Amino acid sequence: MNIRNFIQLFFLLIACYSFSQSESVFIKGKIFDRDSKQALNHISVRINNSTIATETDKQGIFEFYIPKIKHFSLIISSVGYKKEVKELDVDFSEDTIKLSISLKKEEYILNEFNISAKQKPDTVFGSQRFSILDFDFYEDKYLLLTEDKKTNLHNLKLADETQTVLHSLAIPEDAGKIKELYKDFMGYTNVMAEKKIYRILVRNDKLILASLPVEDYNALVKPVIDTINSQLLFSNFSKDYPLFNYFSYDYSDSTKKEIHTIEDEELMHAYRFEYYSLKPKDKLLARNVAQEYGVDKHIAAAMISGFTQSMYYTPLFAPLYIVSDTICIFDHYKNSLFHYDKNGTKLDSVNITYHHPKNWKEWKNKMVKDLTEDKIYAVFDNSGHRYLKKINSKTGKEEGKYSIIHYSADKIRIKDGYIYYVYRPFQSLQEKYLYKERIVLSK
Repeated sequence: MNIRNFIQLFFLLIACYSFSQSESVFIKGKIFDRDSKQALNHISVRINNSTIATETDKQGIFEFYIPKIKHFSLIISSVGYKKEVKELDVDFSEDTIKLSISLKKEEYILNEFNISAKQKPDTVFGSQRFSILDFDFYEDKYLLLTEDKKTNLHNLKLADETQTVLHSLAIPEDAGKIKELYKDFMGYTNVMAEKKIYRILVRNDKLILASLPVEDYNALVKPVIDTINSQLLFSNFSKDYPLFNYFSYDYSDSTKKEIHTIEDEELMHAYRFEYYSLKPKDKLLARNVAQEYGVDKHIAAAMISGFTQSMYYTPLFAPLYIVSDTICIFDHYKNSLFHYDKNGTKLDSVNITYHHPKNWKEWKNKMVKDLTEDKIYAVFDNSGHRYLKKINSKTGKEEGKYSIIHYSADKIRIKDGYIYYVYRPFQSLQEKYLYKERIVLSK
C-alpha cells in the first residue's frame, strides 16, 4: 500500500475525528433513576458506531462535543439498569443539545435450566427457512447475513435475543458474490461483496444499506485497524508479500510514524529466490513489469511464477490489538509479543510460544479479542475440533484452554466471555444456525 494514498484517507477522516467547535454540537445531559429520581454516576454514554464515549459524574452529568451529523444514536448503559438507546436528529442551527434521561432498573429473570455435567451450546438464532452465513452484533441485537433455502437469495436481518426478526432487507443481486460481514475501525458493519460494499445503518430497528466505493474502501479504510487517542493505526499489509509495517497517523498534527515491521525471513528468502529460478524470457518479463510499476524485480518474479498461490506460501499473520491503552503486536515470526505505548513508543517485548514449535500443526493463524473485555484468544484446530487458548496480553503466556463443543465452528466471535459461531451438523438437513457457548477455561 502506497503511503501517499493513506494521506488522502487521513484528510477525509480529519473531518470525522478532528473538528472545531464551530463544526460541532455540544451535548450535555443528566441521567437519573426513574423511580428514586437520584442522579446516577459512572453511567456509560457513547455514540453508536463511533469512538466518542464518556460517563456521568457524581451529579449524573455527562458532556462532550460531537461532529454536526444529521442523525445519531446515543447509547446509555450500566449494570443493574436497562439499556437506553436515544435516537437524535440534529438541527444544524443548534450549538448545544441538553438532555434529561431516566433509567429503569433491570429485573433479571433467570430461565429454567437443567443441571448437567456437560455444557451444551445455546441456539442464538436458527431457522429452517434460511442459513446464517455470517453475523455481527448491534447494541443488544444481532445482524444476520442469510441465504434463503429456496431462492438462494441473500438477505440482511436484524434479530433480537428472543429470535424475533425485527426487520429484513434484501441485498441487491447485482452485488455479486457475497463474502462476509466486516466491521471497520469506525464501528460500522459492512456487507462485503464481489462488486459492492454496503454500510449497514439502523434507524429505529429498520435496516438501511448505503453503497460505498469498493476500490477506495478496500484501499483506504480496510487497512486502518484501530484508533488510540488522536491516532489512527494502520498497516500496508498485502497477502502476497511476506513483509509489512504498522504505522500510526496523528490527525491532531498530521504526523505519521512507523511503529513495527513484520517479516517472515525464511519465506522472504524463498520469495526472492523465485526470480533466479525463472527462465530467461520470464526474467526479462519480470524486469519489464518491475520497471513499469516501480516495484522490485523479485516481487514481480514471485507474482509471475505464482509462488504466492502455491502450497509453499502462507500470508503473514501478526495481529495488533489495543489493551488498556497499550498497543500489543503479536509478531509470530520473531516469536515475540511487542508492547508500545499510545504514542507508538516501544515499551518492551516478551517471548511467545503458543504457536511454535509443538503446536504449529494445530495453530490456525487466527486470534480473536473479546469485544467487551480485554481478553485475547488464539484459535487451534485438531482434525476439525476447534479450541481456544487464552493468551495473557502482558506476559504472552497461555492461561487456559477451551474446546468448542460443536465440530468445525465457523465465523468465530467472542463477546462478554461467550464464544459465538455459525454451525450446521455434519450430514444434517438442518440449516446453519448461530450458537453461543460460555467460555470456561481448563488448564
